[in-house]
Amino acid sequence: MPLFRSNQPTGPSDAELRAAEVDLERIRQGGIPLGAEQRLRRVAEQTDPFFTSDLSSKEYALAQASGLQPVSQVMGSSVVQHGWGVGQTYYYSGEITALSDPWNLARDRAFGRLEQEARLAGADAVIGIEMSHRAIGDPNNVELVVFGTAVRDRALPRRAAGFGSCTLSGQDVDKLRRIGAEVCGVVGHTTVLCVQLSMTSNWVMNSSGWLGGAGAQNMEISEISHGVAAARSRAMAEVHRQAAVAGANTIVVSTLRHSIDHREYEQAVGMRYHLFYVTMNVLGTAIKLDAHPPHPAPLQAPMMSINLGS
Repeated sequence: MPLFRSNQPTGPSDAELRAAEVDLERIRQGGIPLGAEQRLRRVAEQTDPFFTSDLSSKEYALAQASGLQPVSQVMGSSVVQHGWGVGQTYYYSGEITALSDPWNLARDRAFGRLEQEARLAGADAVIGIEMSHRAIGDPNNVELVVFGTAVRDRALPRRAAGFGSCTLSGQDVDKLRRIGAEVCGVVGHTTVLCVQLSMTSNWVMNSSGWLGGAGAQNMEISEISHGVAAARSRAMAEVHRQAAVAGANTIVVSTLRHSIDHREYEQAVGMRYHLFYVTMNVLGTAIKLDAHPPHPAPLQAPMMSINLGS
């Protein structure tokens, strides 16, 4: 028996290393860890599972009244690094798909894993989905996380077209069901445009101070304004396409955010040129109106209440 007990931590066993490699391979293929799958399958076997949820008490009550039974909180995440050669500066105006691809890949992977978790739990939809994202290091390295509450539909037949996830609250889902609308799924897209300024706008940007000419005036940089509008138009065109594929006829947009990244470069001594990368993120819920009779009852007209005091 040794006189002194070693305090050195023991490394992982061979079985643990093999299990970790299996999980990594599943994630590389867009899946989730084996342990998470086994846990969710146990949830699916339960008629009334104990669940965790981020729904408020009012959301939970309305979901139950609409025939939706919460079964589990589910999530999906993805971290994507842009590839080699993508980080260079682009000296032309137009869409830079190599910069938008990391965003779109991360979102697709994150939502794909969230849907896998919900399906494994025996759910028909996910409501109240929230998304958070941030850049890691380089602005084009993306970490994206989504989470929501998986529910089973106890009142209406399961959709043949697919899975009904949405970014809407429990209250909004109840209202949609009461007007006969059906959630078709989440739609989203990111577009990155590179905007190069004209010689005039470059001169305005380079001018400063009380002797700076146009730089001291209020003047719109029209190329940037046009770039923001163009990025929004391209992103919205893609989410409309996704909604049409899902069989929807309207979209409720929950997220419409953009950022502008300023870059400078020189092509002649003493002359600075300006580039702007416009990133537009759109996320929403595709909805099909008049998909079924109102459930559990038609939505009543709002009532006006006036309190004149005593």
